[in-house]
Amino acid sequence: MLSGDISGLFKKTFGLIKRSYKSKDPITYSEWREKWVELDEGKRNLIDEKKISLTSNPIFTVFLSIKENNFLETQATIKSLIEQSYPKWNLQLLGDESTVSSLIEEIDDDRVDHCNYSSFNKKDGWFSFLNSGDLIHEAALFVITKSIIENPEAKICYTDQDHVSTEGNFQDPFFKPNWNEDLFSGMNYFGILTVFNNELWTENSYANFENGTLGVDETKIIEKNQIIHLPYILASSPVQNNSSCLTLGTQKVEHRLPSPLPKVSILIPTKNKGRMLERCLLSLRNNTDYPDLEIVIIDHESTEKYARKIIDKASEESDTKVLKYAGSFNFSAMINRAATIASGEVLLLLNNDTEAVNSDWLKEMVVQVLRSDVGIVGALLVFDNGTIQHAGVNPNSEGLMTHSHKHWEENSPGYFGRLLVTHEVAAVTGACLAIKKEDWKNLNGLDEENLAVAYNDIDLCFKARSAGLKVVLTPHAKLLHQESVTRGFDDTSKKISRLNKELTVMKSRWQQLLDEDPAYSVNLSCDGESFKDLSDPPRTKPIWDC
Repeated sequence: MLSGDISGLFKKTFGLIKRSYKSKDPITYSEWREKWVELDEGKRNLIDEKKISLTSNPIFTVFLSIKENNFLETQATIKSLIEQSYPKWNLQLLGDESTVSSLIEEIDDDRVDHCNYSSFNKKDGWFSFLNSGDLIHEAALFVITKSIIENPEAKICYTDQDHVSTEGNFQDPFFKPNWNEDLFSGMNYFGILTVFNNELWTENSYANFENGTLGVDETKIIEKNQIIHLPYILASSPVQNNSSCLTLGTQKVEHRLPSPLPKVSILIPTKNKGRMLERCLLSLRNNTDYPDLEIVIIDHESTEKYARKIIDKASEESDTKVLKYAGSFNFSAMINRAATIASGEVLLLLNNDTEAVNSDWLKEMVVQVLRSDVGIVGALLVFDNGTIQHAGVNPNSEGLMTHSHKHWEENSPGYFGRLLVTHEVAAVTGACLAIKKEDWKNLNGLDEENLAVAYNDIDLCFKARSAGLKVVLTPHAKLLHQESVTRGFDDTSKKISRLNKELTVMKSRWQQLLDEDPAYSVNLSCDGESFKDLSDPPRTKPIWDC
């Protein structure tokens, strides 16, 4: 590890953070759901008290398509609506005339009617879509109503969900991120329960819902602050054969590379480890399909004979520069010095313990970083044992930085298909990080005074985000990464002291951004296994527990 790549440091550094890792087994989802989703009489009474303070009563129109042989499932869905604690809704049934009529007669609730698009009020209220078998949490519409009132600019509200088996067991929770435009462009992760302001209704709204594109069209015409995520399990979808599909339909969003391609300067700090550096350089020359790049090697007092041979040989290449650096290890200073002599329009920070897996990895990073709203791009990094080392960084308020999907299988689609699409993340590791040189200058590079070793990459990402630029992770760029082979871990008293100081800098400088993660859920643990362990309690409690 040469950069601020700090995943795993805390578990290897004794006494660094005053966090007591739980010795007991992680909470199961059934236990978690009982504590944080299901209601008892006391929680229902609290909701009733909160309903009194509602300042408006929007009406929700729910469209339900009834298909053959799912009469019982349809009844269950309708029952979950009738049991809502918030009563201002109407249900529009679409299906066979006789089946719909039978249901309406059996239910005997004047809020349930045949679907009639021509009479749909396109100005006032909200609309949503359900499938037969979907179950709505009894407080769902109340929670959404309260959020709508508190966020008058809202046009779309979506919630978390889980799945229910044919035996009635709740499983496979889908904890969605807050609005993540890049992720949404690659997969429609809204699902149920999502409500849309009636102003968004179009003649094709139902057809779009049927083919899975509802939401994609609507998000193109509204602002980020008009899309509200409620991080509560407020709906359940049925599963087939007791196993829900944990991968959503995805697509790769294509962006055009300019012609000619911009020059990329690859900045590689190194010390000794000649054979490792050799593999890295060979990977750039033989397994990187990019026509215009230069290599800047920052040599930190290498004395190893083979390392000297590789560095000296590299210095003879026309596309390679060697910068000598002396003194104590300061990753930020080394990279900053290299950036001043780099001639590329794009800078790529790269560890010497990396090797390309797919030859188009650099093109995949460049096409993303050239987007006007993107500041920094990271890659999917994998261990040579076939598991993931890095797929973005998930921070938390205590400064703990965990690597997304760490130790998941290398070819895994990730959490509900997350690793199949490019998406916005909180930060990425400096082990492989791309940034436009113009943005590098505007952000003043790395902080070599306060963050010499760790957190400098995270700090750079946070600077980009605070400047209104996205940090994105592209899984389409994949490299091997050994992690910490050269520099080692912070496991001595001196290193621990230095790391604690850097941690203090980050917490004082970026406390708010430590709590904001565009890729991770408040319901998932920040100190357990990424995207697998549950946060108990969740970092945002449901309103019936507040």
